[in-house]
Amino acid sequence: MLNNQKYMLSILCFMFFSILSGQSMQELTKMKKEYDKIKDSDVLVPPIAPEVEITSGTPGESEILPYTLEENSDSIDVQLEYYGYDFFTKRDTVSFWENLPTPADYLLGPGDELIISLWGETQLRKTYTISREGSIYDDKVGLLNPMGKSIKEAEKYFREQFGRIYATLLGSNPSTFIDVSIGKLRSININFVGELNFPGVFPIHPFSTVLTGLIQAGGVDTTGSLRNIQIKRNGKIVSSIDLYNYLLKGEISKNIQLQDQDVVVVPVRLSTITVDSSVVRPGIYEAKSNETVKNLIDYAGGIKPNASSTIGIIRIIPINERTALGPPITNYYINYNESKSWPVVDGDKLTVRSIFNYSSEVEIIGQVKNPGKYHYFQGMRLLDLIELSGGFHDTTFWKSIYHKQGELIRRNPNTRYETVINIDLNKL
Repeated sequence: MLNNQKYMLSILCFMFFSILSGQSMQELTKMKKEYDKIKDSDVLVPPIAPEVEITSGTPGESEILPYTLEENSDSIDVQLEYYGYDFFTKRDTVSFWENLPTPADYLLGPGDELIISLWGETQLRKTYTISREGSIYDDKVGLLNPMGKSIKEAEKYFREQFGRIYATLLGSNPSTFIDVSIGKLRSININFVGELNFPGVFPIHPFSTVLTGLIQAGGVDTTGSLRNIQIKRNGKIVSSIDLYNYLLKGEISKNIQLQDQDVVVVPVRLSTITVDSSVVRPGIYEAKSNETVKNLIDYAGGIKPNASSTIGIIRIIPINERTALGPPITNYYINYNESKSWPVVDGDKLTVRSIFNYSSEVEIIGQVKNPGKYHYFQGMRLLDLIELSGGFHDTTFWKSIYHKQGELIRRNPNTRYETVINIDLNKL
């Protein structure tokens, strides 16, 4: 590289003196091209930054390594997740077996296919599709309106209507029997409004419940409540569902069947409570009114075995209770036994502390079979420690030990020096 620099310097000097000596313009242009050719070549290699690692292969090829934090770095912040919302987004489809029995509370509507069968003294099997007006037509019976009826109600209705033509269906001892079943199913239109990922009107499977309907609609946004989902029917709230009962306890008593034109309303979440540290499932939870710290810890799966009895609470002071000079937050520490009577407030951050790392050990060194550190227990004697480290029962090994003196070195909390106690091993 030094030779290249000398060569270029010589060319520059030569060009300068050539101008002074009357060198022709064509010769000067030729020398300038040679200089540009050398300048643009790969001979001049720029210095490499220390953070770039040169790899083997083609000259000039390099690999830039990204900056990463070590796993045990204190600067890594664990991102807590909102509890329960991934239940709806882990899947984008819900399977329904078409040969499943029709739910008892399923109501017939336009588009449903009905199969009416008569057997006994009279044999008949016909298929009908409910019209948009909610009716079907039979050549002998006439116009029938099964819309809004359950299967049991429809069967009773058709027995009465067909009994006008087939008298053997009626009476205390009928000789003809009727059966009503559903063939092809229609989809139902459900309105999903509020804090959802994709609010709107969705055609869903007619056997859908609130849970399966929310999955088909794309799930609830983290701004929405999982504890107060409302189902409106004909302008009235027919049910309010707390999904925590299902997610945590498996209770689905209020997982009602959706009907055509129902409105599922997901309001804004009631509260946002963070539960962190020594609990089974750290995360962000939602609390109802009057729920306590203990309730929220239970929602988080309970405390871990290494949890201490101290719970830290960071609480945002309500805006109407703040003072101009005071801080907007306040801190508390409570005992776990008090958590049942301590209500939570929107915005609380609960930290279940962990117990300190605790070590209680004694150490034995010198002429013993297994020197090292051993766990200390209350009432432990020197002979217990010697037995743990191999003991002196081996007569051959006993001969290798100086019997008259051993030293017990004990820490003294009142001074910086240890206390040395001489031990006669023969007297043990």
